[in-house]
Amino acid sequence: MMPVSLEETSTDAEEMDSEMAMESPIRQKQKYTIHFPGAVKRSAYRFDGQGNFFNKDWDLSEGQGGEFCWYHVELPRSNQKLAVGAQYLIDVLCPPLKLHDILSLVTSGPFCGNVDGALVFRVNSPGPTVSKFTQRLAARISENTVITVSLGKVPRLGFSPTGQSLLSEIPSVEGPPSHRLYGEKDEESSKQAPESNGIVIREHVLEFLLTMNHSEEADNPVPTRVSNLLVHIVDTHVDHLQDIVTKLEIELDSIELELDKGYCTWRASFS
Repeated sequence: MMPVSLEETSTDAEEMDSEMAMESPIRQKQKYTIHFPGAVKRSAYRFDGQGNFFNKDWDLSEGQGGEFCWYHVELPRSNQKLAVGAQYLIDVLCPPLKLHDILSLVTSGPFCGNVDGALVFRVNSPGPTVSKFTQRLAARISENTVITVSLGKVPRLGFSPTGQSLLSEIPSVEGPPSHRLYGEKDEESSKQAPESNGIVIREHVLEFLLTMNHSEEADNPVPTRVSNLLVHIVDTHVDHLQDIVTKLEIELDSIELELDKGYCTWRASFS
């Protein structure tokens, strides 16, 4: 039996380490670049915890002190596989997110649990991604950062400072038909009754508010804590789902009315 020198053992070990590094891409340091520019829409906000918010760069940094950040990704409504959506998220969220973070955000089916120290929940409805009735929402919540992913655009996700919301205004009753536009001050009413200086809310606006149960504008109050932000995200998506159902009911009522008219016309032609 021939003795093995220390030099040969060292060389063999170096070759094995090199081969393992070649076979395991996870251990290699990669240069992260954007491979799908413009594939998804992104929004980033920073909140100071005092009722103010600011647009920020997409750096996925954590909030400092009393501040917290929100990063939102909007996946396109296209006929794509889950793997493509996962690639889009990897492109814009890695680093710092890891692979199991991405999988927890994009996988089908409901989920709620702890993933790498963060709370992750996911709510998905069945159906093709191109359908406007298919809704998907996923969120990753850490101490000072919230990352959300939605399928398609969700209206009214923005904010407005306190006191600048239509819902926080003092309304005034619309008088006889005139040239006043929605949102203008009722000057005639204010001359007759100086104590009334509200904003005139026209009838069609009231009908919309009563039907949809929310304003058309993104006039949500600015959250002061991560929990407030989470409530805002869920509440806005619930409003969006209610809007879809309400519009569907209106369309069905319209179709039913047209069918009734056609049936009456058909019966009249044979009588």
